[in-house]
Amino acid sequence: MPASPPARSRSLRTGVAFAAIILAVVFLGWMAIVLATGDDDGGNQSENQEQSQAVEPTRTGPTAGPSPSEPPPVCRVDARFVAGFMSPQNSDESTAERLELMNTDAVTFGGWVRPTERDEYPERVRNAVDDLEGTHDVYRYTVEMSWEGTDLLDDDAIIHEGDTEYGIVELENAVVITSSADGNDPFHSLLRTAPELDAQGYIGLPVPQMRTEGDTWLPDNSYADVVDGFNEYFVRAYQERGADGYYLAMEMPLTDADHWNPVTDYYGRQVEIIDDVDAGAPVLIAPYLEGRADAATLTPDTAAAGYQKLLNLGGESEIFVAPQDGLGVGTTALEADDSAEHEYTTEEYFAALHDVDAEHLYVTIEAMTPGGGDSESREDSTRDRVEEQLAAVDAYVQGAIGYQWAGQNSIAELPHLGRGACAAGVGELP
Repeated sequence: MPASPPARSRSLRTGVAFAAIILAVVFLGWMAIVLATGDDDGGNQSENQEQSQAVEPTRTGPTAGPSPSEPPPVCRVDARFVAGFMSPQNSDESTAERLELMNTDAVTFGGWVRPTERDEYPERVRNAVDDLEGTHDVYRYTVEMSWEGTDLLDDDAIIHEGDTEYGIVELENAVVITSSADGNDPFHSLLRTAPELDAQGYIGLPVPQMRTEGDTWLPDNSYADVVDGFNEYFVRAYQERGADGYYLAMEMPLTDADHWNPVTDYYGRQVEIIDDVDAGAPVLIAPYLEGRADAATLTPDTAAAGYQKLLNLGGESEIFVAPQDGLGVGTTALEADDSAEHEYTTEEYFAALHDVDAEHLYVTIEAMTPGGGDSESREDSTRDRVEEQLAAVDAYVQGAIGYQWAGQNSIAELPHLGRGACAAGVGELP
């Protein structure tokens, strides 16, 4: 039966309203897809949009990824991370979660070998030191290290005191003491975990403390023989555990100036140790750049000469250099920054380094920004800024190493980058 005119009018109004609702839902769905996938032409989105797209990483296992309802990570530049500086955890599960989050190879920071007093240790450890023939200065290694599965020499000792293992490494007139609570060894955790994800692990070698007076930015090489002697044990232990390469953590500017020879001498001695113990293993060095007009400015030519000096340290081992781009601490600026405070740009430095040797050149991306307080303060960066940093050096380097993947100012906290969207994947370091 045909509806009366008033009934048809209500039906028409209802149909129009229903259609409008459908169109609105379709439009909102289309807008959500556009915002989630980003600009196809690489254009930047506003900070508010970036924050709205940030996805906190959730982990239910080593292979967990975005849930079906989350937008996929998007990288809008061609450059890629091939590794990340990370602090492994004592838990293999936690280390695996961090590696999976990075989706790159891993480079660990180095610990310290520092003078200490025998009285800092339990009685059984003190007695073991006293039982050694002659007198011995006592040093400690600052990262937890277990000697499980690694043979020490006859005069060395492993002492268990409660849940803590103490290793006593005897050198000429000195001992280095390591400690491990509950078997903890974060570097060993990395080397146990990385193969499960087909990732590589570069282990940071121990370094001496810095000088306490005078040139306090230079290493205290007064006990270089102790550091070198311990590092022979150290490289042997982690070579047996599957280290893919080594990182020389001592910092210096990228220069060939003789003033910095105490650092390059340390580098050279460690390369010799690596050649003797783990011949042919790659070695990574990450010096810094200084382009500020009111500081000890490095010219691109000086940086290039410093790069060549580092490359010349290689024996059987190849040296790979990943200069810190300086953008996280304000020592450099991009061309696009048009900074009056800097004499040279990041692009100028890397172009000069590329002309010397392109094959061994990487970059360390500082995914943070200079803080407003003292020289050590840092603030968070943004996805846009990190992508600008990657794009600026892409034509010159073999890949990027991210600094850093944990703690304050972590890359993991940056929208979309935290899931490794700009990662080249694992197995990309030499």
